[in-house]
Amino acid sequence: MTDKSPANTKIVLIFLAGTLLGFVVGFALANGINRQEQDKLRAQVAQTRAGGDAKQAGANDKSQGGPQSASGDDSIPTLTDEQLRNGISRADASPGDLDLQRKTGQGLFYYVMKTGNTSVLPDVARILKRVHDADPKDYQSTVLAGNAHFLVARGGGDARMLGEARKLYEAALADKPDDVIVRTSLGLTYFYDKPPDTPRAIREFRRALQVDPRQEMPLQSLAAALVETGDFDEAGKRLDELERVNPHNPELANLRAQLEQKRNAAKEKK
Repeated sequence: MTDKSPANTKIVLIFLAGTLLGFVVGFALANGINRQEQDKLRAQVAQTRAGGDAKQAGANDKSQGGPQSASGDDSIPTLTDEQLRNGISRADASPGDLDLQRKTGQGLFYYVMKTGNTSVLPDVARILKRVHDADPKDYQSTVLAGNAHFLVARGGGDARMLGEARKLYEAALADKPDDVIVRTSLGLTYFYDKPPDTPRAIREFRRALQVDPRQEMPLQSLAAALVETGDFDEAGKRLDELERVNPHNPELANLRAQLEQKRNAAKEKK
């Protein structure tokens, strides 16, 4: 789970996407995008509903980007760049309308996660941060703001946004310290920092596993961090645990290969 492993980063992003998807996104977008476009969105959603069951049966989560959703499920309307920009412009025109900021920011975040269209992600991060600043107790918006900043930084954007993501995760954890996914996400901001603070990342991953020892995301994250630090024995044990939790984890084989490679390299140095 380093910069050398983009596939592993993608798995982390899937965890960050959360589970509130599907038609909830269409509803949030319809409330956050200008009213002239709502009829078109409703029509698209209605068409999806009509053929939704058949499409769901053939959904494939390997699809990325383009007009289809990133999970292969087109249960939300596809928006044009103009529609997306209009939604963002409407939110920017009324920064004091907290309900509009929340619906636009959250709706567009989930839209990005479902479609793989990350072009608006910096704007989403900005809008969600606006919500957090106005209402620090809005837990969901705070977490999503952290996720959006994290994704921008990991996608090659402003590296300083990783630090902003860390602050947002810390704010969320002040309210819910046992949130395993947010705790792991906090650890990842240290793991991917430049330079990385891997020992601090490991501490956060361990804290997450104290709450839920069978949670896949911190297990994977801890195993990868241990490989990086050279703690090969525990890394192997954690990978065994990860395999028991999910034998089909997409990064399992890659992490085992990294472990063997680094273990062999360490032996050669002796």
